[in-house]
Amino acid sequence: MKRTAIFSVLAMALMLFCHNVFAYDYYVNGIYYRKVTQQLPGGGCGETILIVVNDDYPNTYSGDVVVPESETINGESYRVTYIGSEAFYGCENLTSVTLPNTIVNIGFHSFAECPLLEYLEIPAGMRQINSNAFSSCEELDYIFIHATEPFFLWDDAFADINDHVHIIVPCNCIEAFEASEEWEGIQLYDDCGHVGVGEAETVILSVYPNPASETLTIEADGLVTIIDEMGRVVRTLFVKRKETISLEGFSSGFYFVKAGDVVKKLFVE
Repeated sequence: MKRTAIFSVLAMALMLFCHNVFAYDYYVNGIYYRKVTQQLPGGGCGETILIVVNDDYPNTYSGDVVVPESETINGESYRVTYIGSEAFYGCENLTSVTLPNTIVNIGFHSFAECPLLEYLEIPAGMRQINSNAFSSCEELDYIFIHATEPFFLWDDAFADINDHVHIIVPCNCIEAFEASEEWEGIQLYDDCGHVGVGEAETVILSVYPNPASETLTIEADGLVTIIDEMGRVVRTLFVKRKETISLEGFSSGFYFVKAGDVVKKLFVE
């Protein structure tokens, strides 16, 4: 398995705690937690934090789950920083999970076999995603990564979903991620519309009608970004051959539709 010395040390540090971490300790606002105290590299105990875990088999998380940045238990406030191994494993009715900026680690098989999960945002402070974290998530189409620098990634973190998931990194960060050994061979996109090394040489983009009023048809193959006259991204989507979208909520005026390095000017009536 690929490792760098720095990431290997980090991986070990992230897994050290000062007491047993099995089973859940608390059930608060619909989420199961373990309370653990992190072990400092030089010995002794550091911050006490909360890990999101499951409630044993069968796992009962369902619908839209929002993980908080912190939770107060018995009058004490603790940061929520880890998604534990198999935390959401096999949640057949789980439709979405919102992760806070405090999350730094996603555990083994944590989101595996969640058939209704289509979209996930990875917080900017993420440090590690473990093996098979998203395996067998057949409908998982988009993973938006907000970290601007590559973090530690197990070789098979995206096992079973590499052929259909779109992993999107912040604008113009593709080269940094692709230069990292841990991210080698993973097809990446950025939210400016750029595609990594797997990009096709010819980018096709067609938008109609133009002017448009109620709907817009886009013909492309890949990430498409719609930008207003002020340079703000108002819509990002993946198009496979052709897709028609609603323009409800779009103000009248000029927009730019971008796929790769191809840009089309659009007027919305």
